[in-house]
Amino acid sequence: MADLARLEHVSRRYTMGGNEVLALRDVSFKLSEGEMTAVIGASGSGKSTLLNVLGTLDRPTSGRYALAGTWVHELDEPALARIRNERIGFVFQAFNLLPSYSALENVELPMVYGGLRASERRSRARDALCRVGLEDRMDHRPTELSGGQQQRVAIARALVNRPRLLLADEPTGALDSANSEQVLGLFSRLHEEGTTLLLVTHDPKVAKHADRVVTFSDGRIVSDTAEVTHAA
Repeated sequence: MADLARLEHVSRRYTMGGNEVLALRDVSFKLSEGEMTAVIGASGSGKSTLLNVLGTLDRPTSGRYALAGTWVHELDEPALARIRNERIGFVFQAFNLLPSYSALENVELPMVYGGLRASERRSRARDALCRVGLEDRMDHRPTELSGGQQQRVAIARALVNRPRLLLADEPTGALDSANSEQVLGLFSRLHEEGTTLLLVTHDPKVAKHADRVVTFSDGRIVSDTAEVTHAA
């Protein structure tokens, strides 16, 4: 499979309270097209920083990053914003839905920035909600939906611009076990349909749903099941 994302010797430093924190330490990492990868590790291990770099929400302090053949670490902020809107979908633990908007209106939002006509936005948002099994909840606001349903709205919103890469940061962290399994089942189905996914989690049970598990500690990759499988 072709590489969709590639990090080469990436480090990320922060200054906090006068102290330097090295969140990523010389990380080299490839994500193949169509792959479902879980990134696990304790709090502070670097896994969320990795997601932020892959999602172009943060820039490497050193090293370089290519997404779909483009060296995105070299781009200016307007170009990065277009990359995020057109090529990357995000799913977060907190859902990040607008409470005064219906499910349909929340899913339409990413397309507003892309300049799509209202009729096209509405059609694609409806299709995305049907894809996640919420065809009967389109007009409901977030407060009228369960946690699992809200997360599925967030997933539909992430998918509506047909991204090359879907990034999920602790996507089941705010859900009970039943809703967690439902969301993970949806991710597995999206993966079977060809979506490239990266899940950041602290939970090994969530990681078991992925083809590949990458473990972080102290800003470094300490194990990668893809490498083990390749070696075997």
